[in-house]
Amino acid sequence: MSGVDFRLRPFVARPPRAPWIVDALAGEPPPVPFGGEASVDVCIIGGGFSGLWTALRLREQDAALSIAVLEADRCGTGASGRNSGAAGHWWTRLPLLLKCLGAEDAMAVIRASEAAVADIHDFVAQHGIACEARFERSVWAVTAPGRPGAWGPMMRAAEGIGVTPPQRPVPAEEMRAMYGDAPYFAGVMEERATRLNPAALARGLRRVALAQGIAVHEATAVVRVSSAADHVLVETAGGRIRAQQVVLAANAWMANLAPFRDEVMVLSSDMVATDPIPQVLAARGLRGRPGGTNSRMMLNYGGVTPAGQVYLGRGAGVLGFGGRVTAGMHHAPAQLRQLQADFRHLYPELRDQPLPHGWGGPIDRSTTGMPQFGTLAADPRVHYALGYTGHGVGATSLCGRVLASAVLGRRDHWHNIGALMGRVRNGRYPAEPLRYLAASVVQGAVRRKEIAERDGRKPGRLDVALAPLALATLPAKP
Repeated sequence: MSGVDFRLRPFVARPPRAPWIVDALAGEPPPVPFGGEASVDVCIIGGGFSGLWTALRLREQDAALSIAVLEADRCGTGASGRNSGAAGHWWTRLPLLLKCLGAEDAMAVIRASEAAVADIHDFVAQHGIACEARFERSVWAVTAPGRPGAWGPMMRAAEGIGVTPPQRPVPAEEMRAMYGDAPYFAGVMEERATRLNPAALARGLRRVALAQGIAVHEATAVVRVSSAADHVLVETAGGRIRAQQVVLAANAWMANLAPFRDEVMVLSSDMVATDPIPQVLAARGLRGRPGGTNSRMMLNYGGVTPAGQVYLGRGAGVLGFGGRVTAGMHHAPAQLRQLQADFRHLYPELRDQPLPHGWGGPIDRSTTGMPQFGTLAADPRVHYALGYTGHGVGATSLCGRVLASAVLGRRDHWHNIGALMGRVRNGRYPAEPLRYLAASVVQGAVRRKEIAERDGRKPGRLDVALAPLALATLPAKP
């Protein structure tokens, strides 16, 4: 065992926060950072969904374990709490899974992802977590004229192996009934997609963890993780923890570390939102309009909260050089202006409504679009999860099961699912500075092409030629 010695970059909280994070933290006392010395069985670095689900699943399986969760900010204030609250499965990844795993194993992974979402509903009900968990219709749509639906490969792959995905094609007349004059030209619909308030879920998981004797230390940034003969040392700004097992669950803040930088890059995802406007939505016939995503590469995702707050997001914003999180990822005025234009286009009935809320944050995008769970070869006492690509609300529930089995050394169903996911590979990203330079050029081409398509203009030939390179990677290392 060669050991590990990681130095993590300082965490700096950046305003503005998502409105649901602000609401979830309202009235809570300020956190008390960890200080001093401690020894635990398991130390989890990161108090978002990955870390909290792992801690809770460990507690379910071994009540005697001492577990500490260290969170640099407040639990749920990173990617876990600032997203749209869509908890999805991996049906959309069926073509990739078939290529890497074959039909039987691909479907095992997809069924596990569905079970993980059901797990969320069960846990929320069991512990009384008020997070607006619900089933809603969700549409995967074409919102630019003449553009093909991105769901085609999934549908053809499913037909090829004789399975039926949860999405159904939506006839043109049904699209018009749902969206009226808004630019929704075609789509597939999932009738019972899961939506929830992600910040409320994260704070609820923290509450349950504390009640079950799990130590959760907020405002406690980890600065170094290093191997010793009889423990792994986790150092914070004010203390040290000696752990028998460590879980790295800091997501985008880990992407610059050597074991991960070839297969994960960092970029921002941004969102805008109205204030709650239920009366306006009712008067304009929008209360029942489904949320969902569109078929752009820089896809939009959005919907309406139970309180009547309309939100819209877009991925692939500010790029991070060398896997680093930057201040611009938390608030990028240029990105928000582009997103506001998307909102006015997709919600023409709400062009007169202000968009007082705008925020962003880093996401960790893997080469496959799927998360990676594993154990470091350099020290098998150190486990990790990252690469959620903006789709972590459901995937982190599965992560908790997989990492709990890894920590406990169990060779069970969830260990097998983690092993299958370890076989899902799609090359690696170029090294810096080529990665950043190439990504910037291609991202600009994609943005110009999709804005032209949105506005009914013919995109430039160079932009059309460059746009498909957005998903390009280099061959995997031998």
